[in-house]
Amino acid sequence: MATPRIPQPPDVVTLSVVRNPLTGRRIITGSSVIGSAAPCAALIAPGSRLAPALRCLVRSGFRLIARTQGIWVFRRIR
Repeated sequence: MATPRIPQPPDVVTLSVVRNPLTGRRIITGSSVIGSAAPCAALIAPGSRLAPALRCLVRSGFRLIARTQGIWVFRRIR
């Protein structure tokens, strides 16, 4: 009989984002990580652009699960 495995909880990344009115670029103002954001941890720092962080998160298996005014929530199930 196989030994039961405890499932790992999902990784969750929450980003707070504002749009720069002069350039139109979205800038990360804050982030919260539950679990791991590897290999994208360096890209989700406050003050960095959203586009590179978004590409990295999607390539790493994260999916956008919620988006409201200025808040983006991503989840990865391993």
